[in-house]
Amino acid sequence: MNRLKEIRIRRGLQQKNVAALLNCSPVTVSRYETGERDPDIETILRLCEIFGCTADYLLGRSAVPSAELSPEEEDLLTAWRRATPEIRAIIDAALAPYREDDTAAAPTA
Repeated sequence: MNRLKEIRIRRGLQQKNVAALLNCSPVTVSRYETGERDPDIETILRLCEIFGCTADYLLGRSAVPSAELSPEEEDLLTAWRRATPEIRAIIDAALAPYREDDTAAAPTA
């Protein structure tokens, strides 16, 4: 639940604020953040509602906080899925410098 603390701080909330929204004690929120206690599924879903993120993001399974894509992103994804493997390879090669896991700096426009 390392992300819980990160997203809470980014949103400018204190543990007591989150606790009030969850109807629990600040100590419980602290225990969630330190991994001393695991929230149940209902609490995880409530945290996702509070912070506007996915459970995968909150649990560290995804680097993308929201499952929502802009219309432009949806259009690009749909086009990429329809493309032939050869075209996908060209697109992937063109975007490689912009990927987060790439150690090289992305070119500037």
